[in-house]
Amino acid sequence: MEKKQTGVKLPTFSVLMSVYKNEHPNFLDAALLSVEQQTLQPNQIVLVEDGPLTKELDEVIMQHKKQFPQLYEVVKKSQNEGLGLALKIGTDYCKHPWIMRMDSDDIAAPQRFEIQMNIVAQDDKYAIVGGQVDEFEGQVSNVVGHRLVPETEEEILKFVKWRNPFNHPTVLIKKEALDAVGGYQPFGKLEDYYLWVRMISAGYPVLNSPDTLVHMRVDSGMYCRRGDKENLKYILKLRRMLRKKGLINYSEQLLGNVVMLGNNLVPELFREFIYKNILHK
Repeated sequence: MEKKQTGVKLPTFSVLMSVYKNEHPNFLDAALLSVEQQTLQPNQIVLVEDGPLTKELDEVIMQHKKQFPQLYEVVKKSQNEGLGLALKIGTDYCKHPWIMRMDSDDIAAPQRFEIQMNIVAQDDKYAIVGGQVDEFEGQVSNVVGHRLVPETEEEILKFVKWRNPFNHPTVLIKKEALDAVGGYQPFGKLEDYYLWVRMISAGYPVLNSPDTLVHMRVDSGMYCRRGDKENLKYILKLRRMLRKKGLINYSEQLLGNVVMLGNNLVPELFREFIYKNILHK
């Protein structure tokens, strides 16, 4: 990997990932390759092992670390405790002022890092810079959907009232701002949405690039997970927090409660239809 030279001096950054035992070894391998083959090389890759892994996953990690020993910082946790806590621990190992999030089964677009680092090099006021995703099944070329998020801060402030305004696997985060709001915290399956609300309500400027930065792997099980009944209490807690922070009013809180709870309670096939044909078309 060679760091691409540009006319602008780019800040240094760490890539932060978490992996646990149920990940497919081939998916992790492809995700790590997409990070290593970027047009702009990261300064550090922090990989958190969220509990003991399989032998096959250990071998994938060992091969990549052996090839790029100067880049990898592997953090081993004794037990699986969820993504929020894994990322909070991983943040402590990130040595650079910017943190590039990446999931262990997705594929980063080749110029992703270069695009995002050029944005903050030209204007470092932003605390979060995300982007768009393509959703694929099987091969990256088999695109089955898109999750498009608003680009400007004004649009993001409107969007956050009803839905998550960032595609989590695409975000670049300013470490100083992340630490200032308490970092990642366990919050059901909404640890990212919870973090964005805290950062936005604290007044940090945010932005989404119009570019597709990540190819996100999806499967039918995704729609089942979105209906996890255990997540209901976190949805209601997040809605209350949005109102407490002044991001929504009481009427918007009630309406949002109905919509988000309805999403959890409808049959899985109907939820899949809504996501594929309306929300992520």
